[in-house]
Amino acid sequence: MKNLIKISMIFCLGLMSHLASASGWNSDTLKVIQANGEMVEIILNNIQDKEEVKAFNLKKIVESISENAGDLQDEEVLISGENVTYLIKQSGDYYYLSELSTKSNDQYKVQILKTTSRAELEKIKEDASKKGIDIEYENLQIINGEIEAITLKVDCNDGYSGTASTTNMPESGIGFIRDYSANADAHFQMGKIFGNNGDDSDKGWKKELKDEFNTAFNEEKVVAKDKNRFIQHDHDIDFSIGLNNYLNSNNQFPDTDNKEFALDPLTSWTYGIHSNHKISVSPYVKFNFQMGLLWNNFALADNKYQFTKGPEQVLLNDTEISRPDISPSRSKLNITYLNFNLVPMFHFGKSSNAFRIGAGPYGSYRIASKSKFKYNDNGKDVVKNNFHINNWKYGLKAQVGWKGVDLFATYDLSPVFIEDRGPEADYPLRAISFGVIF
Repeated sequence: MKNLIKISMIFCLGLMSHLASASGWNSDTLKVIQANGEMVEIILNNIQDKEEVKAFNLKKIVESISENAGDLQDEEVLISGENVTYLIKQSGDYYYLSELSTKSNDQYKVQILKTTSRAELEKIKEDASKKGIDIEYENLQIINGEIEAITLKVDCNDGYSGTASTTNMPESGIGFIRDYSANADAHFQMGKIFGNNGDDSDKGWKKELKDEFNTAFNEEKVVAKDKNRFIQHDHDIDFSIGLNNYLNSNNQFPDTDNKEFALDPLTSWTYGIHSNHKISVSPYVKFNFQMGLLWNNFALADNKYQFTKGPEQVLLNDTEISRPDISPSRSKLNITYLNFNLVPMFHFGKSSNAFRIGAGPYGSYRIASKSKFKYNDNGKDVVKNNFHINNWKYGLKAQVGWKGVDLFATYDLSPVFIEDRGPEADYPLRAISFGVIF
């Protein structure tokens, strides 16, 4: 059994050596042997006379591994042949072998800037995979088209890998350089290694690299969050659309009591446009401060009634009696508010597209109100009046969202009309709304 294992390993190594010698540096990287002295001697004793070994200088490489086994951990050893130079790097239980380029500047470079788009990130990842390099992005936050935070994970699959994170993307960006040149000062650099002009030749990059990133194999260094950027601010414009209704003091719709001011739920619309200021105290907690205009439309289910203002309360005029010569088609009350919201949102992930949920208070000030009454032959009566409507209203708002869309629901804690001045004095009405924000 032991001999079978030896023969299998010898065959596999010989096959890999043959494949490696027939290809360029980009594909000739391989796991040489397990870091075990006995296996070093097995390979050395059994394949040192093979032609593939001579072509690949594997005998000299294995001897170097044996000689430097105690000092090779996380270090690089160069083996120079007559026409080619190899780099050996140990990681874990394996030695990695790479044939180095004879070019003086044979690099693969990736630089991610603040303005790099999602499509460009995917193209970078795709191009790197063709070079045998695996790239992963985590904790990616793109706000207003700019990268605010990103974790970059790189595995070159040749003994070099690393992770770099930032929550305050520098102007020069972050990235990595894999240098395959035999005369390279450093074969792998990662992190904030580029100068502000996008050139990695900046004289201070070595010190910056040493101070901020540890590029030893498989070790991670996270860029400390800038304390001045702990609270982040973002702004956008929100549009909302939904349906309105109102409830009585028992939280029931008026149509359950067969009231003439019951609403048509499918034509009572609410619209809104708000300036939304988002204050992020962490990737998971954001406060939405919203200010804008809100329109509430209350369309009566029975069109024959018309909103009018009486001396003490709002009245519903029965036009079948007062105006029997017309055929009503629609009757509604429209109220325009200057609206303020404060909604803390809790995000279930660092991405701006993560699932989120929140609730908070709002307050509104009435700036206009009017009734519209439509009837046959395009007739329309529009009356601008306060209709005994409360100038101020307040309530609670709930939101739940994912990606760029939120669902909302609002409930007025204050009645629509001034106390005892609604359609029925002892029948206060409180508005509710629900819909979508985009």
